[in-house]
Amino acid sequence: MPQLYVMFKTVSTDCNLDCSYCYYRESLEGVRVRRRMDNGLIERFIPAYMEYVADAGVASMAWQGGEPTLAGLPFFQKIVEAQSRSVAPGTLVSNSLQTNAVLLNDDWGAFLKRYNWLVGVSLDGPREMHDTLRRDRGGRGSFDRVMRGIDVLRRHGVAFNVLCVLGPHNVDRPVELLRFFRAERFTHVQFIPAMDFQAMEPERPPVYLITPAQYGAFLTAAFDEWHEEGSPRISIRTFDNFLQSYTGVPNDLCVHSDRCDSGIVVEYDGSAYPCDFYIHPRWRLGNVLETPLREIAEGPARRAFVFQKQPLPDECRRCEWLRVCKSACFRNRTEGEDGTRPDHFCASYKTFFPHADARLRGLGSAIENKRRYLRMAEIAPREVARVGRNDPCPCGSGRKHKLCCLSPAAERSYLLATPPEFKA
Repeated sequence: MPQLYVMFKTVSTDCNLDCSYCYYRESLEGVRVRRRMDNGLIERFIPAYMEYVADAGVASMAWQGGEPTLAGLPFFQKIVEAQSRSVAPGTLVSNSLQTNAVLLNDDWGAFLKRYNWLVGVSLDGPREMHDTLRRDRGGRGSFDRVMRGIDVLRRHGVAFNVLCVLGPHNVDRPVELLRFFRAERFTHVQFIPAMDFQAMEPERPPVYLITPAQYGAFLTAAFDEWHEEGSPRISIRTFDNFLQSYTGVPNDLCVHSDRCDSGIVVEYDGSAYPCDFYIHPRWRLGNVLETPLREIAEGPARRAFVFQKQPLPDECRRCEWLRVCKSACFRNRTEGEDGTRPDHFCASYKTFFPHADARLRGLGSAIENKRRYLRMAEIAPREVARVGRNDPCPCGSGRKHKLCCLSPAAERSYLLATPPEFKA
């Protein structure tokens, strides 16, 4: 069986914050309704899921909301117990938690570290930016509480990344944002534009709180700050995804992939959907408590969703950047008198790619050179070890060893650093 990523909406739309731009604040049952996924669903679904992915050898689960930590730590302890009882030998189990970090304490930190969970923390920049829109129901900003939660993760050695929503409060300050994240020693950051529609409104036009012009300007300025003369030190997921396309690696983000294949979403009651932008009866794939998982994952409804990027809008088919943009997000298309129009942020990408293309190509070449270098170091380690600093680099670039794969700048970059196992 193929791999199947599952996103659990653990508490549905319930949250202890009240961020005005949240696309998952409303449901068909109301706004911020208190809902909880019960233990019975976990006990029944996890074994079925583990059986389904056993041949693939990877079980990948994400726990989101709302705010998933509202379900309480005992609920998550039952999750790992259910996983350990039913996982097939040799299967890699991957769990991630997307949280506002407000409720994290040392008990959470110890749990997340013990079971090697990856944590995503929502943080919109320094206090002034973050507290503009990320407030609780009493109107209080959450920045200090979020940073305390991040401190918990750091003390316990938990791997985490940052999710930053771009809105009117921060989109015009990309350099300040990146320098703040770098100063805080964050290593992985993802940016997403703030939406002005809800997950349960898939037919509503894609309206965002920032314009395509603003997003395009943000991407170009952020890229300039991130690039660091070809040795970037902080992972920006959007740029990493573009690099995947430049180097021929399948894109791990559905927005810039050939297909709308981001697994399935399981709501608190077991209802399954193909994407968390499509939480609506029309797109319901079934219920994991009632419908066989194979039918949900491989049935005609999900297959139709996965391939819905085709046919492409005419403008996309003619575009020179299609090979890296991949027509972006289907949810962001609109219908006009002249037919289907591209992604809402098409103009943003048409601003960004001409600006960054040469440097993305250069990074792609550097990555390929480093791959060749490491393959040679693995096959003929003694020969590579004898290459002098002023000799031609073994990767074949034609540059001196010390200025290419052995350069200090490359070793500082998360893209080009030599893995520890090759340094022994």
